[in-house]
Amino acid sequence: MAKFIGVAPIIYQSGKVGITKGINRSGDAHLRGQLYMASLSAIRYNKPCRECYQRLKAAGKVTNVALMAVVNKLLRQAYAVVKFNQDYDPNYQPILRSMA
Repeated sequence: MAKFIGVAPIIYQSGKVGITKGINRSGDAHLRGQLYMASLSAIRYNKPCRECYQRLKAAGKVTNVALMAVVNKLLRQAYAVVKFNQDYDPNYQPILRSMA
């Protein structure tokens, strides 16, 4: 879904060398802009998005890079809400399955 909207990272790879270079802008520019504006609101009111943004900023990432990560997080949250047909739970903890 992130590739369709155009916020997935572009990875150039040759052999063992891989370079990540920005986002793929092949998707809908208007929708990408709307999600960018939603990410600005999400870092204020959505606790998981705020924590993601603050963690990336503390690691020294540029503001736009951190906001695109929040856009991807919002997309994953929206996809999970639709896929599992449940209301959004900000305190949701994923169930980790053992590899055994």
